[in-house]
Amino acid sequence: MSIADSMAKVISTLDWDSDPRPAPLAVHEAEQLRSRLGDGATRWVAGAVEQSLAALQEQIHDSLAPWPLIRTFAQHVLTATLLRLADGDRLPADTEAIDRDLAEDIVARDIPLSDITQALRSMQHEWLSLLIDAAVGVRPDGISVVPALATSVTGTMDAWIGAATDAIVEERRRVYLAEQVRIRSAIESLVTAEPVDVEAATQLLRIPLIGWHLSCAIGVPPGGAVERRVLEGIVHVFARVVGSERMLRYETSAGKVHLWVTTDRPPRTPRVEDLRVPAPLLVGIGEPHPGADGFRRTFLEASDALRLAASLGVNGGVSYGDVALAIVLSQDEERARWFVEHELRDLATDSPEMADMCNTLRTFFDTRMRIAPAAERLFLHRNTLINRLERIQAVLGHGVAERPAETQAALVLAELFIRRLDDPATRRDEYGA
Repeated sequence: MSIADSMAKVISTLDWDSDPRPAPLAVHEAEQLRSRLGDGATRWVAGAVEQSLAALQEQIHDSLAPWPLIRTFAQHVLTATLLRLADGDRLPADTEAIDRDLAEDIVARDIPLSDITQALRSMQHEWLSLLIDAAVGVRPDGISVVPALATSVTGTMDAWIGAATDAIVEERRRVYLAEQVRIRSAIESLVTAEPVDVEAATQLLRIPLIGWHLSCAIGVPPGGAVERRVLEGIVHVFARVVGSERMLRYETSAGKVHLWVTTDRPPRTPRVEDLRVPAPLLVGIGEPHPGADGFRRTFLEASDALRLAASLGVNGGVSYGDVALAIVLSQDEERARWFVEHELRDLATDSPEMADMCNTLRTFFDTRMRIAPAAERLFLHRNTLINRLERIQAVLGHGVAERPAETQAALVLAELFIRRLDDPATRRDEYGA
């Protein structure tokens, strides 16, 4: 007798008349089995599934497991296994992926794929044992089909493990993408000052919003390019220097990366030099602030610092704390330029003489408008400095001490912003937030 004939004989003897009392098969499986293999095989599949599930429940003790879904899935798999045996070791054409609801449960509870594989292998072992017992009972031909039983059952289960793995991976990808959309939406709501549920946002973002936040913005000037690994290096260095593993990341379609590192107390703010930023990367570093408002504030500071770094063409980047005044004053470029021209008049022109006068004026303000310290720092005789200040006052049209705040603000803009923007060689497109 051929192996196929012996296999058909073994299958024809299958039936189930013992405990546990089997649950009815799903309609599709019952119709397939009954029409092709008869009522006995139908009852056997139902009973074998129930016995394997009972054994599985003793192994995993998972009170939350969706056993009805698992039962339906197991019935489908064992039906496919038996039909493959009857069809001469050919995989059935209707092999389908794992049930979507079951995949959702597995992903929602973060059950490892290894546990799923182990559970399926456990059922495979149970079914194969039952089939071998049935084969041994068919003498003398049944023994000859045992190797074919083992090969066919294992091959069918391999296919279903692959299908289950694909379905679970796809579900995880779907959940991940959905979560990423929610995370991005929460971040965008926070940085645009929209109302948010702080507790819900904390759970979603996995950082305590009530903590302290420090932001860093990373980007590349237009036309520049950088390898991803170089950018990742800056990301990790920033978190390490701040001293916290609680980090949130947000990337824009314009190629900028925004980071937040969250701590329980005010963190150390790294300087640009600490990050060792390679060209052409630029960074902007904010100041640390607490709470949901602080999350937004440090983001805006870092974004503004990055924008200014790009505008100035500086190497590495800037920290908000070093250029806060320039950032505030330069929000409107055109009006900032008008302000410099109005306050400094001819001192704002680009010439060595005017640049020297501006430097004298800055030094005078830095020394609290005291002649002797300013002259010493400038390596000038005091009378020379006095004469130079008189010429500066003539250009300004008023005494140096009459409008000190406006004059100093204009000097900051002239040094850090306006002059460089007027130079085509260093002009860069500004970055948006």
